[in-house]
Amino acid sequence: MRAGKLTIWRLTCQTASCLILLLLAPAVILAEQLPIKTYSTADGLARDSINQIVRDSRGFLWFCTPEGLSRFDGYTFTNYTSKDGLPHRSVRDLLETRHGVYWVATGDGLCRFNPKGRPWSVVRSPLPTTQNNNQQTTDNRQRTTDDPMFSVYHPGESEAARSIMTLYEDHTGTVWVGTWAGLFRLEQSDGQVKFQFVDVGMPRETGDDRVVQTVLEDQRGALWVGTRGSGLYRRGPDGRVERYTTRHGLPSNRVQALLEDREGRFWVATNGGLCRLRISDFGLRNEESVLHNQSEIRKPPSTIHNPQSIRNPHSAIRNRVVARVYTTKDGLPSNWIHSLFQSSDGPIWVGSDGLTEFILTAREGDPKFRTYSTAHGLSDRAVQALAEDRDGDLWIGTESGGAMKLARNGFMTYDQADGLGETGIGSIFEDQAGELCAITKDRSGKILILRFDGERFSAIRPDFPKRIAYFGWGWNQIGLQDHTGEWWVPTGQGLCRFPNVNRIEDLAHTRPKAVYTTRDGLINDDVFRLFEDSRGDIWIGTISISVRSGLTRWERATETFHRYSEADGLPSIWATAFCQDASGNLWIGTGGTGLARYRAGRFTVFTTADGLPANWVAGLYRDHAGRLWAATDPGGVGRLDDPNADRPRFVTYTTANGLSSNQSWCITEDRWGRIYIGTGRGVDRLNPKTGQIKHYTVADGLARGYPVTAFRDRQGALWFGTIQGLSRFIPERDPPPSPPPIRISGLHIAGESYPVSELGETDVSKLTLEPNQNQLQIDFVALSFGMGESLRYQYKLEGADRDWSALTNQRAVNYAKLSSGTYRFVVRAVNSDGMPSPTPATVAFTILPPIWQRWWFLMLAAMVVGLAVYAIYRYRVARLIELERVRTRIATDLHDEIGSNLSLIAMIGEVANRHVRSDDSQMAGWLSLIASTSRETVDSMSDIVWAVNPHKDHLNDLIQRMRRVADDNFTARNITFHFSAPGREIDVKLGAETRREIFKIFKESVNNIVRHAQCTHAAIEFQVEAGWLVLKLSDNGTGFDLDRASDGNGLMSMRRRAKNLGGELDVISQPGSGTTVILKAPLDGHRR
Repeated sequence: MRAGKLTIWRLTCQTASCLILLLLAPAVILAEQLPIKTYSTADGLARDSINQIVRDSRGFLWFCTPEGLSRFDGYTFTNYTSKDGLPHRSVRDLLETRHGVYWVATGDGLCRFNPKGRPWSVVRSPLPTTQNNNQQTTDNRQRTTDDPMFSVYHPGESEAARSIMTLYEDHTGTVWVGTWAGLFRLEQSDGQVKFQFVDVGMPRETGDDRVVQTVLEDQRGALWVGTRGSGLYRRGPDGRVERYTTRHGLPSNRVQALLEDREGRFWVATNGGLCRLRISDFGLRNEESVLHNQSEIRKPPSTIHNPQSIRNPHSAIRNRVVARVYTTKDGLPSNWIHSLFQSSDGPIWVGSDGLTEFILTAREGDPKFRTYSTAHGLSDRAVQALAEDRDGDLWIGTESGGAMKLARNGFMTYDQADGLGETGIGSIFEDQAGELCAITKDRSGKILILRFDGERFSAIRPDFPKRIAYFGWGWNQIGLQDHTGEWWVPTGQGLCRFPNVNRIEDLAHTRPKAVYTTRDGLINDDVFRLFEDSRGDIWIGTISISVRSGLTRWERATETFHRYSEADGLPSIWATAFCQDASGNLWIGTGGTGLARYRAGRFTVFTTADGLPANWVAGLYRDHAGRLWAATDPGGVGRLDDPNADRPRFVTYTTANGLSSNQSWCITEDRWGRIYIGTGRGVDRLNPKTGQIKHYTVADGLARGYPVTAFRDRQGALWFGTIQGLSRFIPERDPPPSPPPIRISGLHIAGESYPVSELGETDVSKLTLEPNQNQLQIDFVALSFGMGESLRYQYKLEGADRDWSALTNQRAVNYAKLSSGTYRFVVRAVNSDGMPSPTPATVAFTILPPIWQRWWFLMLAAMVVGLAVYAIYRYRVARLIELERVRTRIATDLHDEIGSNLSLIAMIGEVANRHVRSDDSQMAGWLSLIASTSRETVDSMSDIVWAVNPHKDHLNDLIQRMRRVADDNFTARNITFHFSAPGREIDVKLGAETRREIFKIFKESVNNIVRHAQCTHAAIEFQVEAGWLVLKLSDNGTGFDLDRASDGNGLMSMRRRAKNLGGELDVISQPGSGTTVILKAPLDGHRR
């Protein structure tokens, strides 16, 4: 009896324990972290409250805030406030028309934005009078005070009419302006801006009745007007108006937003819920539904005194037009809807108390709302504006949390706040049911198995034996469910084998089937890696600091363990990764020993000597083509195209090929064959066909900490476990190539800013710069908001560079001290797929040379120099002519006067000598001396006259004179001679000094031959050779010793004269061999 009570008590306790475990085990993880990046005032946003977000045709994002207008280019925000000319700090909407005109709705007027205009502060002074209503605006590029950045226009004089709420352009190009005073139509002609009030029958029962919140044109051409207090109006192309209020099924008369989706469904957002209208062609079924026929434009509301004059202003439409209303009862987080938007991939997004994705199923009665809040990463729960960038990312504007970018296909992340444990994710796999499982640890270090049911995670704590208190520190391939459904879970004190259970939650109260330790055959008890091969055998990698690490295989057929050692070709290893190739070979990555292959019962180890990038292999993966990929540290990634080859060849990918880091940990593949690599800096996507690499980081939603394990589930989603969380990524097929457009965003010349459009320009040309403006800084930007997109830039300066620069992340380039000339700067952006911008942005400019290098200055200088040369030439010619006249006169005077007188003296001396007594010998000597001296003076005078005579300046004159002197002297002494000289065909003009010096040298040489040589024959050679005069005189006389002979005045004088000519004089003589004198003198034009 007592034993029976104990049994009942034991069963009761066990049942209670099981119930407690069932209640405590599934810790539900509800919140996934969206791939969101938040921008706030800290990033440059004008204010953290966003009224509207608009994407323009260039790809810029505009944020309308209560503190001004912000423009975002993907890098930085540019803000426009009242300091730049906005009439009011609050900006509510922005519209870019089909003609590229920008209109800005503010709290005090409508502004036309001129991106090339000049900022004009309304704080400093009022706007110029040219910017008042109905004034012409210009598109002149020059920035002047008459061409401001913002031109302000007022639809009316009342404060309500000046407060602009919304802007819209219909299919005809008409711009509609919604204000606090109703609806206006903007009209432009010949640069004039006018406003026409459009009366749609709004009552004036409350202050909000005429406030136009939103305007939209439907596919039928009808214009819909949503108001703050009087409901919804539909204005047909013919001017007829229909009004819808709560009496017609609207949940509220306050209309916040309108949307017509791609299927033609019409949605109305109110502060009472979201509704879909049932739209028919215009023209209602009964006359009561027609408010009025607007055949004429009405006056502004300030002049309407009898609203009841509008026919049937409150008539009801008998047939309801509201097809369905959605509220919090249907799953909306709030009935107050701020915004509606349909993204390019189809879903309708609802901004209210959070961000709601509205999934309309085939059964409209069963809608599905998926709401994201601050728990999912939103910076603020109040979502007021929605838009999409050119890359398909969703932008979210909030009431006080700034703006957020939600990546279209970014990483959904789960971290410790969601219950993933303290040590991150150790292993990711799928169970037999196809549900995703992950292994992590709780704060106490115990192992948890996480199960993902498609929307949320639940955590299961397996029922480990109490004796197991240490659960090891392994990661990546540390747990699995084998093909029979059994669970293998490692610990630091053995390997636990749990039986197949019906539900994974049953592991929380199911004891292990076995716990294997060293007593069963393990090398040690600290299990680090697990892997099931194609035969169902379990490979076990163990690790220990104090004892031997190694590899053990559990053989399923015999349920026995086999250890591997050096005898099998495997050194003592630390197994870090497993993979089996298509041929059945098992590959084992090791922690520092290399990569081992198990084939035909033997191991072969490959190391860096065999081409492996590094000996530490952290992860292995076999792709769809049978290639084996190895993630190594720090060698990057290695690829084996033929893993079954005896000596396989490795293809290596490193940072040199575009990887973000050479520290790689895990690898997986998407369904399109693109390889994903977990590195120390995030996840890299590699396209093996092209080699292009795209980088993903925490900015794209990836969990913090580097990825250590990766897995692709059956639906194609990729999972990455990091040391701090778990991320899911759903790959998509690459969209059609969309090369990034690029624009010149700024230009500074010599430190001064050059006016460039606020929106950037693709071409800046016809710049003419002064010589001192040779320093340029050029800023450029390309628009790209896509996840993982990392734009880089290339540029070149045509006129200075030949090739494109290396790719760079810098968005500015500086050129200093450029030489004068014509240049063309060309820049392009290159996306992560290697595709450059379709059209580069350019800046063409010419730097003028200094004044003294310009053509007109050089021409003027040439003219001045020419005139100066001509003047000098004329002066020189005049002087030469004058000198020639003087020389002629001197020669004539010397010859006629002095020469005749000297001849007369010589004749008188000879006559007197005849009459002297024979005994007066002294007198006779004197008279003979007078006569001889006079004759010699006459001869010298003759030489002087010949030398200064300008008519004797030719070479032939010199030759003739030399021939006569030679003949006179040699003949008088009975010396035969030979005279060789050029003929008259060579008639070179010589200067007087040249003739005189050559003749003096010649005459001195002849005199020396006559007086000292004692020769019988002399030879004279006179030639012109290559601009030189060569005179050679030789005799067959006695000669002399040049070393012993004293250099008398004769030779010294001859050498001095030769030097004055710029020539040289050589004397060659030996006793008994005669003497030769050689003179080389340049012609006048060849003097050195």
